Parts: sequence; C-alpha cells; structure tokens
Amino acid sequence: MNRKEHTNRSTDIPSQGLPESPELERAVLGALLLEPAYLPEVRSLLTGETFADPVNRRIYEAMLALEERGKSTDLSSVASALRAEPGNSVPPAYLAGLSIEVGSGVNCVAHARQLKDTETRRRLVLFGYELAARAMSDPDGVLDWATTEVSAIGDRAVYTDDLRPLGAVLKDSLAMLEARCRAYDSGQSVGVTTGLRSLDACTGGWRGGQLVVVAGRPGMGKSAAALHFMASAARQGAPVCFFSLEMRDTQLSDRLLIGRSRVDAARYRAGSITSDDWSSLERVEAELAALPVSISDRPSASMAHIRAQCRRMHRRGKCGMAVIDYLQLLDGDDRQPSREREVANMSRAAKQLAKELDIPVIILAQLSRRVEERPDKTPLLSDLRESGAIEQDADLVLFIMRPEYYGISTVETRRYGAVSSLGVGRFIIAKQRDGRVGEICFRYNQSVTGISDYDGPDEPDASTSGPF
Repeated sequence: MNRKEHTNRSTDIPSQGLPESPELERAVLGALLLEPAYLPEVRSLLTGETFADPVNRRIYEAMLALEERGKSTDLSSVASALRAEPGNSVPPAYLAGLSIEVGSGVNCVAHARQLKDTETRRRLVLFGYELAARAMSDPDGVLDWATTEVSAIGDRAVYTDDLRPLGAVLKDSLAMLEARCRAYDSGQSVGVTTGLRSLDACTGGWRGGQLVVVAGRPGMGKSAAALHFMASAARQGAPVCFFSLEMRDTQLSDRLLIGRSRVDAARYRAGSITSDDWSSLERVEAELAALPVSISDRPSASMAHIRAQCRRMHRRGKCGMAVIDYLQLLDGDDRQPSREREVANMSRAAKQLAKELDIPVIILAQLSRRVEERPDKTPLLSDLRESGAIEQDADLVLFIMRPEYYGISTVETRRYGAVSSLGVGRFIIAKQRDGRVGEICFRYNQSVTGISDYDGPDEPDASTSGPF
C-alpha cells in the first residue's frame, strides 16, 4: 500500500493529514550530504519509502544508488547524479540548502530513528483506514489480511536492541548449557520431550525457536505421531496449540481415546462398547482432559491466522508449542506466481513464529509419490512436496515410514538386527541442524492411532499399550 494510492482517495486520509515530518527528512538528508560516512548506518534504518516528500525520496535514493556503485555521496556527486536522471525535478538550490540548514551531521542517526518512527505511524494510519474500508466492503478474509499487514509493519520497525555484545550472547550460551547439564543429570529431556526415549536421546527433545518438519506419505501415521508429540509435551507441562486442517477436532479426540485405551478401534466406531470399555474410556478421558491442549479445526486457516492465534495464546501463557497438520493444506496469505512460492512463504512464516515466541513449532508435510517408485521406499529430503524451502527452513526433518505398509517383512535395527516389521515403524532423522542424522524404530498399534518406544522384538503387542 503506497502513499500515492491513498492521496487519490480523500476518504482515506484523516483531516489533520498523515504523520509526516519534512523537517526531519531535510535534517537527515542535509546531515548525510555533510557527513557521507553516516550513510551505511542510516541505510540500515531507512528506505526510500520512509520519505513522504517525493523530492526528498529521490535525493535519498540517488545517494543509495551512488553508494552501491562505490561512488562518493557528497553534495557535488549527488547533484551530478540527479542531473543525469531523465525527468529530474530536484532544484539545485533546494539540494544546496539542505546542508546549510543543519550545519552538522552529529545528530544524523538520531534523526533517522525519529523519521523511521514517523514512517511507522504513517503506515499504521493508512492501515487503519484501509482496514475500515475492507471491513465495510469486503469482510471475507479481513482478519487474516489485517494480521499480515500489522506483522509487516512491525517487521519494518526499528529496534534498538537488535545487536547484542558477544559477551552477553556467550553468557546466555553458558546459562543454557548449565540448564542442559541439570536436565541430563536428572535423566530428563533437555527440551520438550518427544515422548519417545530413543528420539529424545537423538534430538534432546524439541527446543524453543525450532521448526520441526514431520513428513511422510499418506497412511504412514503422521497424525498419530503429531498427537503423540502433543500429548507428551502437554504431560510435561508445556501448553500446546494444535491446528488441524485435515480432521475435525472430534476425530482427533477419537484417535486419542482409542490410542490411549485398550478399546478396539472397530468396536469404538461401530458403537459396540462393553462396560469395561466405557470404564477405560472414561479413565482416559479424565487424564486427557487435564492436559493443557487447545485445538483448532478451522479448515481454511492461513499462517497469518495461526500466528495471530499463537501470539494471543502465548500472551495468556497457553502456547508453549504449536503443531500444524499439515503444511500443504494451508491457505496462502497472498497471491504468488506459483504454489511452490506460497509453500515457501508458509514455511518461512512457521520458522519466524518459532523464533518470535521461542517455542517449538511442529509442522506436518506430505511427501511426493517418488518415494513409492523406489525399491526400499526410504524417503529423501528431495521428496518434500512443492518446495525445497521446507528443507532449508527446518531445524529438524523427521520422515515417518511403516515398512509393513509396503509389504516389507523385516526392519533392520542396530541393536537387534533384522526384526519383524509387524507393528514397527521408522523415524528417519534426515536433517538436524544441531545434531546427527540417523533413525530409530517405534511401535504402533493396529489402528495406527498410537505410537510408543520400541523396546525389543519380544515386547507385547503395541495395541495393548498406550502411546503416551
């Protein structure tokens, strides 16, 4: 949304005008003409759009262009560059008067920060009037649009504490190491537990700021794994927000109840429940209801909507981890030339959410059919559907595979050798930014509604054990 579009719509502009400061604009430009050495620092704060006056904007953009070419940005060089531009509308006398007005460049950066604050307020005013117009004429999707716009304005704002001394960062690193040592000595997971001992040993659990991608072909058990991770984190005390774009919330709770209890999935769905089944289900329902979990089954959610929900819940202390099922069902926040570009933007937004709230974000993703064209069916990072950006943004990529599904009769394990594939799945750690890759085995029940640790080939059938 640019200023020119709004100046042509008088109903969009408040009677007192937009927040602008011609004096600050001239002060910054005059200081830069006197002291060109300040330009790199000012450039990190201001863009051409910061200047509301088109003449001032043109002067500043000419300075940036000269700097990019390694040229001097003094008064003479800028004047020559402007004269060489077609349709130049900057009077030479105006340019010369800028440096005379300030007399010194000592306050250049301070004035640049004030000017950036003015730009932020101007954008917020324009946003407010655009929001009112959209809400009156086209209310569909206005909340998601508003969230995206506010985030964009916030991202462009200047923060004085973006840069930290190395000493302070090192101190934080040692404090985090001390916390990990305490967790290790007490036998606990360093981060939020995955609910699988072998996976915790490989990853240290989920960490704040981490984007975890759990990917697999349909029918591999992605949703069962996501529910397991959700419940395990909640049992540890981490509040979880679960966003399901594929299944209704009651379908998720059905899977939780079946996976945790010993009730047969077919009898549960048919309604052929015994009194013992009811007792088991009521016990499990009481356990699960106490967990700090919030579920959204909105079918057409976007990352902007999810980020807004997570921010709101985080402020209330109810979002310590987010789970999204699944990436390819998300709506794009804006029109992109390709679906690959849309998915890349969503993946990036998920990573930004993890960093902003300092929480683990687990997002499920589909794999392409190329997996099934290979004899061993083992997924590769190149199988992630629709965008290589998923692989780039993720801190951890987990592939989930059930060899039994493909008629593979045995699974090779490091400790037990070749074992029967019946009820045994594989988690393949294909990428881990801060650790090693590898794989672990897990057990799943007959209905693929619950998973648990794999403790050896002689373990009782997984259908009789709970997943959490």
